[in-house]
Amino acid sequence: MNLKETIKSAGLLVAVLVASRLIGLPANVTPLLGLAVFASRMNLSPWVTVGILAVTDVFFLGLYAHMPVVYACMFSAYFIGKYMNNVYASGAVSVLVWHVTVNGAVWLSSGGSLLQTYIAAIPFDFNLLVSTLAFTALLDVTQRLTHIGRLDNKQVL
Repeated sequence: MNLKETIKSAGLLVAVLVASRLIGLPANVTPLLGLAVFASRMNLSPWVTVGILAVTDVFFLGLYAHMPVVYACMFSAYFIGKYMNNVYASGAVSVLVWHVTVNGAVWLSSGGSLLQTYIAAIPFDFNLLVSTLAFTALLDVTQRLTHIGRLDNKQVL
């Protein structure tokens, strides 16, 4: 893949991810955590997902109290994905870190029962788990098929 094709592919990926933040997906259904988990396998910086999150938050969705915690979870997902061998286990662990960290921050700011906060978040974070694993699988399968295609082309040549 030459530089022009790489730039086009990266631009398309960023456009699709930004669009996914704006089209009104169900609560906590997002490709961003899946991309954060998979980014190191695509030689992307952790700043790609955090940058998309920041741009869409600031310009379209607005600021919120727990932004630093959410962004820290995105960074942690990148490093979990980078250092764990199994990308699907990385996605699940990243969602668990998200669940504990973000909902812990919600509890700290709002009070009440920590257990009730975690229980109330389960449906939302289940959506996050499903979407993270689905988008991770999409990226994984796409990368594997691309790699197979490259091998086939080299064998033919």
